[in-house]
Amino acid sequence: MKCPGCANDMVQVEVQSIEIDRCPACGGIVLDKGESEVIDSLGLAGMIEGGVSAEHAHAHPRTTVARCYECARDMIALRGAGDIEYDWCEGCERLFFDRGELTAFDA
Repeated sequence: MKCPGCANDMVQVEVQSIEIDRCPACGGIVLDKGESEVIDSLGLAGMIEGGVSAEHAHAHPRTTVARCYECARDMIALRGAGDIEYDWCEGCERLFFDRGELTAFDA
């Protein structure tokens, strides 16, 4: 899978039996439909992001539109808790979090 943020190849990482797609280049994370609820209920956001602080999400804003390479669509930018912006694919309902956004979103 290609990273919606920077188009580099993502790697799959397993965290407590949940497969997470993470970009080794930019630190972005893609969650399939339903995974964000499981991560939230188990409190795993900080572990998945490796302790990246919420401030990092605001310090390095992305200037391009995220692209879902699975559906070949531009993703829709949404705002969540704490004014954190993340991206959603209308086609496959995946979520994309830039580095630091998942931890900030879960806070």
